[in-house]
Amino acid sequence: MYAEVMIATNTFFNYTVLAFANKIGWIENKKRYLFLAALIAGILTVTFSNYFITIFLSFFLMIAIAFWRKPKQIVKAIGLTLLASLFAGGLLTAIASFYRNTNYLFMIVNFALIVVGGLYLLTKHVLHIHVAQSERELLYSSYVTLFGEAKELTLFIDSGNVCKEPLSNDPVHFVAAEVLEEILPESLFRAVSNWEFDRKVGLDNLPKEYLTKLRLIPIATIQQEKTWVIGIKYDNWKVNNQELPKGYIVMTKLHDKFPHGADGILHSSSYFHLKKRSVE
Repeated sequence: MYAEVMIATNTFFNYTVLAFANKIGWIENKKRYLFLAALIAGILTVTFSNYFITIFLSFFLMIAIAFWRKPKQIVKAIGLTLLASLFAGGLLTAIASFYRNTNYLFMIVNFALIVVGGLYLLTKHVLHIHVAQSERELLYSSYVTLFGEAKELTLFIDSGNVCKEPLSNDPVHFVAAEVLEEILPESLFRAVSNWEFDRKVGLDNLPKEYLTKLRLIPIATIQQEKTWVIGIKYDNWKVNNQELPKGYIVMTKLHDKFPHGADGILHSSSYFHLKKRSVE
């Protein structure tokens, strides 16, 4: 029973550090390879724990299995996995003294939760830094297609924009109404521009032929009051020649409020999507 617990613990730890490297390095390899690598390394580490070289062999074998489909990312994967291992190891060393007289199983469960929590917070912090840095970069050029009509837009990624369509969880982007006027059907543009939220009416006053492309989306105003706006589903949207995932556009009247004179702001997740595509 002891061996099984140690294998499970090692596998869990290995998978956690591999997942960290996979996310932070924008490697995006399939999770089943990460788990297989973590399990094999865990079995080898416990089975041959008497041999010091086992640690090194199992580590490099784990990396090879986890990221064999991304050979160009191997060096980066090794560095990030080592970083995660050192961070987790240092974290556990710092708190180990508090668990000297506790139940072994309780200690293992706590260690596992602390490692996952620590690496999760580290991941969020690093990704937030990436997005914050992107806000200082040049504007993104893009082409959006709505109802078969295309328009070139200059865009800015806003780390504060986390708005999503509640049913599909698709990202919501904000674009100045005036730049979309020429590509939207006139009746739809006028109806959306003049629309005001009324719980009893909803989308009933909008042109019926476009309703399948429209959604009600909740947002918070500057005064932190919750209201609803209309999201328009776009046909496709290419940013720096890379296609964004499906999502919605909300028209705004605040063109002059966008940073650097941009036509709109993208959802914060756009940075992760574009970054991931750029390293594949």
